Amino acid sequence: MLSSLVTNYQRLVELPAAQSLCVLVGLPKLAPYWPALFAFAGLFQLLRLASNSLSSLVFGAKFDALTRRQKYDWGIRVVSQVHAIAVILLAIPIFFKQELINDKLFGFNNYAAWVYTLVCG
Repeated sequence: MLSSLVTNYQRLVELPAAQSLCVLVGLPKLAPYWPALFAFAGLFQLLRLASNSLSSLVFGAKFDALTRRQKYDWGIRVVSQVHAIAVILLAIPIFFKQELINDKLFGFNNYAAWVYTLVCG
């Protein structure tokens, strides 16, 4: 299953239209990461939707008494908190990547690019 996922991901990355679009907007290094960018955005949206159900289970009647708008805001806060914790934990190793230390302006590292993808997602 993992090999088919990797194969399908690679097919998306190699789409000529995606490659051209990334170059056209001036972001050629985005090409290998654009499917993950959309996947992370979708994942965070699913987390926001699931947070209402999970919060209802955890907090019971207190959460259920909130208005629709308050529940929506709560879901956004849950996603924001999860996103912030994930980014902080994953970003710490970036400070110790030698190629980024050596070239602070134009340095590139694949691990850092994946973290940046998560940040944008």
